[in-house]
Amino acid sequence: MGKPASGITDSERYLGVLARKAFLSFWSFQNPFTDESGGRELCDLLVVFGNDVIVFSDKHCNFSNAHAVEVSWPRWFKSAIERSAKQLAGAQSFIEQHPNRIFLDSACEHPLPVPLPSREHLRLHLVAVTRGGVPAGEQYWGNSSSGSLVINTQLHAEDHKTHPFMVGWPLKKRLFIHVVDELTLDVLLGELDTAPDLIEYLRKKEDYLCKPGMDFVISGEEDLLASYLLNHDSDAATGFAFPVVPDGRKLVMFEEGGWSRFRASDAYVKWKELIANSYLWDELIEHQTSHIQNSTAQVLRRFEDASSDVHAHEEVLRAMAQEGRIGRKLLSEGLKDVLTRSFAEERFSKTMVLPSRPGRAYVLMVLRRDRSVSEEDYRALRRTSLVGYCRAARLRVSGIHEVVGIATEQLDFRQATQDFMLMQFTGPMSEEGKREELADLRRHGIWKDHWTCVC
Repeated sequence: MGKPASGITDSERYLGVLARKAFLSFWSFQNPFTDESGGRELCDLLVVFGNDVIVFSDKHCNFSNAHAVEVSWPRWFKSAIERSAKQLAGAQSFIEQHPNRIFLDSACEHPLPVPLPSREHLRLHLVAVTRGGVPAGEQYWGNSSSGSLVINTQLHAEDHKTHPFMVGWPLKKRLFIHVVDELTLDVLLGELDTAPDLIEYLRKKEDYLCKPGMDFVISGEEDLLASYLLNHDSDAATGFAFPVVPDGRKLVMFEEGGWSRFRASDAYVKWKELIANSYLWDELIEHQTSHIQNSTAQVLRRFEDASSDVHAHEEVLRAMAQEGRIGRKLLSEGLKDVLTRSFAEERFSKTMVLPSRPGRAYVLMVLRRDRSVSEEDYRALRRTSLVGYCRAARLRVSGIHEVVGIATEQLDFRQATQDFMLMQFTGPMSEEGKREELADLRRHGIWKDHWTCVC
């Protein structure tokens, strides 16, 4: 697995640090290149997560105070926002037309380790990161303003030059671009710090702000985010949605201060307490990623074989990373229970199905280590046991079409070894197949007498 380039500028490096924290290392690629003209930079950061691809363009431009804002703003807009928007438009076009011509290095010797989706399945999200304007924005707006860019969807292209510190459609109303600054980038990636949570927000934001016949004036990205996090939607994967706009409304305005009030609220404190333990799941994914990058990892690709294939690893880890912050909280609690629970037999397993993803079961398993047994024999027995418990999950849980299995020793996972697998099912089992499967699982001591077959 090739290693991505380090950011060229301090600003890009900082973006990379934030992104790897939010999206994790496996799916974040800094300064990727195309094979055009002997190697041309595509963008400043590329996140590839299944069918969703986030393209970041990062521009740091100092806002000049030597001239009146009527002069300085159009110059800054052109350098910081318009240039980013044009780079993103070019990147989108290239990705759609040439998904197999993107590399980690300028010599184009190391292709992306994670394949880009086909055009018919591709979902692109374009993010322009603009730095250097927040202090000037604070001064311009006054009244203790945060200084973040105002979202004004009434503005198209040249309109921006006469509307300081506002942004709408940088390249006319033909390409939606999320424009964030140094303040709102930190807020977004700090609060929506999983790939599915951020992707869900970007998708819903675009749908929200692109409603036909309607425009929005929002005091800043952070206030838009506050409205989202305060508006729970039980039908959504993340549980959040934007406020419903009354019928007939042509212009919607958000007053400033929503984010600061939310940050100071009891609801925000309780939310942070609720998800505090969820980062154990992130650590597990990153721990395995480090082994993959060092070529020391194995993953169960089929029932009996251990594979070191990068795509097999990515498939399993992406399934684990598809869970948002709430899902990771529940899985972290389950993992902690498995790692610390006392049990009499040689192995213990926990099967979990999350409310947000009823078609997938997670099997978390530990096998007690017999020090008289070699490492190779221990791992072989543990892998066989994991396969058995994943097969059993298909019989125990109705409606599932895949199982993610994780097997470990009963130690802190940083000092332990793990086996991972993703088992997918193509269709229902025959009655005879169920009987044979149950008999085999009983013969190997996997199936428990108190379990019920539901399929």
